[in-house]
Amino acid sequence: MALRLPEKFVREYGNKLSNVATLTAPNGSIWQVRLEKANNNIWFRGGWRDFVDYHSINYGYFLVFKYKGNSKFHVLVFDMTATEIEYPSSRDKKRQGNLKENGMSTSRELCVKHEVDTELIIIENSPTSSTRGSVLSGGRERALQAARMFKPKNPSFIRVIQAYNLKCSYVYVTTEFAKKYVQRKNFVKLQASSGKRWLCQFRYRDGSSTPKTIGKGWKSFVTDNGIKAGDACVFVLINSLDVVLKVSIFRMAEYA
Repeated sequence: MALRLPEKFVREYGNKLSNVATLTAPNGSIWQVRLEKANNNIWFRGGWRDFVDYHSINYGYFLVFKYKGNSKFHVLVFDMTATEIEYPSSRDKKRQGNLKENGMSTSRELCVKHEVDTELIIIENSPTSSTRGSVLSGGRERALQAARMFKPKNPSFIRVIQAYNLKCSYVYVTTEFAKKYVQRKNFVKLQASSGKRWLCQFRYRDGSSTPKTIGKGWKSFVTDNGIKAGDACVFVLINSLDVVLKVSIFRMAEYA
């Protein structure tokens, strides 16, 4: 298991990186991850799986790496609702580490497939860089809070829309929700507040009976409903037989 660093970051800092990166989590745990360099690319290789497993990083999580210089990164982990995780006690730390893709002022998001699909954000260590604030700032955080206050009676899950959800035309379904309610289903209908529905297709990992993402049809739903990065969407199961999810959209722009 490995993860590639963003091209722009590599162009600027690649020659300054050693063969081992040091990752520090908020709980104080320190992880050594081997860097593999080939064909103008740099990958986090040895230790990456350990970091992922230790922090229970799942599909759709995104990670923020603040570059401190000297091949050292401070790492934050956010789950699929853009909530920072509860980190394990550093006393229980086992071995080594992980990462994923985007940039801040170097901001760029790519449709890259990895064994664990997360979103990587690397922020340069500058006086204006506010690590958490840069990810959950202003309207985005307030939109998320509004979505959390919405308490439907039916099963539901929340997704904060990221740029890759728009560019790559898919959105993750939370694993817990998928296992309980939509196993072995091929299609899902997304219903807007107007009552109009869009037919979409579930995507599966090879050999899995649990859908990982909503794919084909998602782009049309996003476009027709004007969904933007930073909006918080609440997916509510209103018909389990036909798998109809009513989507309530809490728009970042309205909470800015």
